[in-house]
Amino acid sequence: MKRNWILHIGSIIFGFPFVLIGIDHFVDPVWYEPIVPEILGYPTFWVYASGVFEIVLGAGLMFPRTRQISAYGVALMLLVLYWANFNMWYNDIPLSGKTYGDIWHVVRLVIQIILIIAVTWIGEVTPFKGKEKLHDSLDIFQGRITSSGFQTGDRIVVGAWKSSPFGNFTDIMWAKPDGTRILIAPNQEIADYVTDMYSFDEVVLEEIVSKEEGRSLSVECKSMELKFSWKKGFAIPFKRSLLFISTVELFFAKLIFSTRTYGLTRNNRQEWYAIDRVSNLSHASANIDGEDKGEMTPMNQPCKFGFSEAPKKPASCEVRTHIL
Repeated sequence: MKRNWILHIGSIIFGFPFVLIGIDHFVDPVWYEPIVPEILGYPTFWVYASGVFEIVLGAGLMFPRTRQISAYGVALMLLVLYWANFNMWYNDIPLSGKTYGDIWHVVRLVIQIILIIAVTWIGEVTPFKGKEKLHDSLDIFQGRITSSGFQTGDRIVVGAWKSSPFGNFTDIMWAKPDGTRILIAPNQEIADYVTDMYSFDEVVLEEIVSKEEGRSLSVECKSMELKFSWKKGFAIPFKRSLLFISTVELFFAKLIFSTRTYGLTRNNRQEWYAIDRVSNLSHASANIDGEDKGEMTPMNQPCKFGFSEAPKKPASCEVRTHIL
């Protein structure tokens, strides 16, 4: 009961400003028109249209019967409307004769993300709510994905999985400088599963031993020895629905990290990446067949294992993957 009242009050506090801002789109449309992307044309029309959506969805948030669908709508609206904010940033467009620096725009982006997170909480958009059958049909992997490039042009992605349909295991995806893609897997069953979903030119079966201690990971197999260390990074402590991951989170992951959190695998299965913590690497080393691959470098060239690329900046991410 207490939670219901908190959500109800929160939805009013959150929804009412949207209504007011929507009304302001009609009172002072000229103030908003400069940031409408030129490609759309007719800026006054788009200002009025966004005003209508803000009024309707903001009002919908304030009523329990329409709250959840309105929360989805507001999250999508905030995602789409950020195009105008990004247009203002990228083209250095002034508002009321004043331009804003990069720091202001970064803060504005963070606020936009916080607003999207808040509205999904208010709308009680939680993972798998009412979809227990979907949850039961998912293959869920929980663990860590660590990736880095090296001076030689080699790029390595390590999946260290603490729980999965195959139990605890580690696999290594290796892109050579010439583009050859190699999967190193601990057994044939895992190799078959992974190659069904991702693309490789060669598959190698080797026993893989990985050990995570604190903020470091060591991985050893017959052909390579890998060591990674990472910074504390930042956690994403709230739950997100699969819909959120495949829309809102997908947009910001592409914008900020040049990666994807949702897509179709090689065998047309849906896959979602729920990132729980992102940490930049502080150190990475790779010794492959006795050759030191040099210092870590950004992942400047795509690996082309699947629909998503690893972050360009060497990173280690705590992740839960959901495969349907």
